Amino acid sequence: MKVALFMKTSDIERVNDKQLALSTLGALPDTASLHDIREELEILESIKEGQQAAREGRTKTQEEVEQLFGSWNSK
Repeated sequence: MKVALFMKTSDIERVNDKQLALSTLGALPDTASLHDIREELEILESIKEGQQAAREGRTKTQEEVEQLFGSWNSK
């Protein structure tokens, strides 16, 4: 199933987790499987974690990421 991100990422951190889950469930089609629901919730959780990391300054520069990925490719 294709990801159905129905909110702007800036709005995701403005609602509590329960409301986010309920809104996500409401936005999915009736044919969504439990796997689809879990996948959607995991994506939203990852976005929230990334937003929190950014607020806390736990980010990397473009150069740092390129060096990190470069080291993975050389192994």
